[in-house]
Amino acid sequence: MKFKFVVVCLHVAFIVGGNGTGSNESAFVATNEWQEIKEGQSIPQGLHVRINLSTGKKEAKLLDPDDGSDSSLSMVPGEELKDHGIDRAAPDTVAGMKLDALRDALRDIPADVYEEEDQNRDDTIRGKFKSYEQIKQELKDANVELKSDSEIMSALFDRFSETLLKTTAEQRPELDALFEDLQYLAHQIDNALNFIDRGGVEKILWPSLNRTDDTPTRVQALKLLGVIVQNNPKAKVALVERNAGTNLLTALGRASTTEEISAALYAFGSLVRKFPFAQRQLLTPHGYSLLYGVWTKKVELKVKVKVLQLLADVLEDYVAATEGGAAGFDQTTVEQYRSTKLIEGLEKTEFCKHAGEFFHQHRTMLVPEENLSDETVQALRSCTKLCHDAWSQCPLFRHTLLVLRNNLDHRLDEDSDLVEYRRDIQKNIDDFVRELYGQPRDEL
Repeated sequence: MKFKFVVVCLHVAFIVGGNGTGSNESAFVATNEWQEIKEGQSIPQGLHVRINLSTGKKEAKLLDPDDGSDSSLSMVPGEELKDHGIDRAAPDTVAGMKLDALRDALRDIPADVYEEEDQNRDDTIRGKFKSYEQIKQELKDANVELKSDSEIMSALFDRFSETLLKTTAEQRPELDALFEDLQYLAHQIDNALNFIDRGGVEKILWPSLNRTDDTPTRVQALKLLGVIVQNNPKAKVALVERNAGTNLLTALGRASTTEEISAALYAFGSLVRKFPFAQRQLLTPHGYSLLYGVWTKKVELKVKVKVLQLLADVLEDYVAATEGGAAGFDQTTVEQYRSTKLIEGLEKTEFCKHAGEFFHQHRTMLVPEENLSDETVQALRSCTKLCHDAWSQCPLFRHTLLVLRNNLDHRLDEDSDLVEYRRDIQKNIDDFVRELYGQPRDEL
């Protein structure tokens, strides 16, 4: 980049080692201040001499011990360097460098201050790109409206209450569209917090969850709640402070369909995962009872497996934080996890017994569902330390594992694309059987 400068105090300084040439002018009398050397005027030895490029004149003064004897250059921002008519009779080199070359080199030396250059650059950038307001106006002229996320959310809030009141089971497309837009916006952490700050929990979530005769709206509200708190610690705190624990337990207990239970588990899991404070409020004897109760409801198998995965994930986080040196966790976090007393809660509510019953009671449904079989076995394996004694002494648990393993063995070559995947599932089962019972057997 080329910089423009005006020479204000530009000078080239050097030490003169001998007398100047003789002249008819009077002798130069040196002082501590710079003085102009007249044309042909002689000067004594040992003075500090400079050529002032702004005037083209030679100047001299007595040596200042603090200045040293090195050559120095200084420059300030301004106009481009010009030829100031230096007397060609003067020396045309400094420290062996030609003055013309020196001036060219100085053109590219940046100064310490760039206000003028920065201002020009800002003006150039502004001239190059359109502002948000300009773009907005142009799109408006073209019948295309541009809005920020905050503006969109404000408009959705304004429409929600009226839309909710007039919605019926037969006429709900507008309400569903509003929920979908809010869910899309709430995926961004800042938007989720904005939703909470605007009173969205009180104005939208809780009224929707309290519509006892409107299952589709409750499902949408649970999905929105899950989106808001997922991986958003500040949102989790805000929701717990707004009684989310009680409302979620009520929603889970009331849910009876696959879609509503799935949405409730999504919201439940998003809130309690990696958040001990919420675990203390939701993973109570009543909370465990509601979760275990899903295993006995007439809903799709994948929803029941979600319950097992949720509890396994929470248990893994607890063990990671409280055991094995708690690497990666600060002491405050460790104490928060310990305060949940998760192991004690699982033992008191007989988690191992309920999980084992769910497993062997659904073995027939698990056999053809290889993905769900794999997810179930992995979740159960992560609970082995807690449940080893109960499961290792349960013949039905072992029988279910061997049924799944042998079924995979029989189907191993049915589809060449699934051979490796089925072998991985089979290996996982074999390892689990070995952990509980020793070497696995082929026979049932």
